[in-house]
Amino acid sequence: MAAGEDIMGYLYYPGCALKRTAIDYDESFQAVAHLLGIEIKELKDWICCGATVAKSVSKELAESLPLRALTSADQEQMDLLTLCPSCHLNHRQMAKRLQEEVAFMDRTSLKGVPKVKQLLEVLAVDLGAEKIKERIVRSLDGIRIVPYYGCLVARPFPLGDTDSMEHPRSMESLIEATGAQPVFFPYRTDCCGGGIFLSKERVAIKLSATILKEAKKCSPDCLVVACPLCHFMLDAKQRVIERELGEKIGLPVLYITQLLGVAMGIDHKKLGLHRLITSPRNVMQKINFRSR
Repeated sequence: MAAGEDIMGYLYYPGCALKRTAIDYDESFQAVAHLLGIEIKELKDWICCGATVAKSVSKELAESLPLRALTSADQEQMDLLTLCPSCHLNHRQMAKRLQEEVAFMDRTSLKGVPKVKQLLEVLAVDLGAEKIKERIVRSLDGIRIVPYYGCLVARPFPLGDTDSMEHPRSMESLIEATGAQPVFFPYRTDCCGGGIFLSKERVAIKLSATILKEAKKCSPDCLVVACPLCHFMLDAKQRVIERELGEKIGLPVLYITQLLGVAMGIDHKKLGLHRLITSPRNVMQKINFRSR
């Protein structure tokens, strides 16, 4: 669907993180989607996609988990929407395999292969920045924002047909739609280490420490992400990272949906801003945020 066309509906696959550690991402997405007129239908009885863990158990399990959601999307005749990059990768890889391997496709009950999309693609490509501008009630002019994609948001599948995997622009276009200034950040597609935090915590902390330290040099008001693992590492673990570095970072980390919601005047509780570990108070005061 090209930018400017009527909004279509999406079958929403939240995944494990969005209903637990990243519930503020889910809350802010639901609120923003409603105002933007994006129709979403949450997948009933969804289960974990398996991420990287299922492959260590069995090939059959790793295949069946994402295939289940794709089968539901096929039955509903809707595109499958995910907010978690790991969930997106799992389902997108399965969709690609179904398209390329006829014998494998024939063993399923699918009549077709649903499209699998992630949030930035829906907002920046399907909807488009110009449509989002129409819903902005509070300009974020003067606010400096570091966009951080992480390693999976734009790779290995780019955001739409025109965005670059190494130099994506989707998040920047959304930031600009709010009136804020996206700050160029050379580390914006580097890995934060979230995927290896449980097995190699020290390595993950060092990776995220580099990102936060370099981001701070850009003198931003906040950092914006679109991945629950990135948010966990850069927000929830920021105090640990500060002890590692021996310096104060104090950089608020918002989801892109929270940023858009602020510019749309959505109530702060609906955006989950109160759930952030690193307080966004300074940047909220700077933009004179008063939720409606």
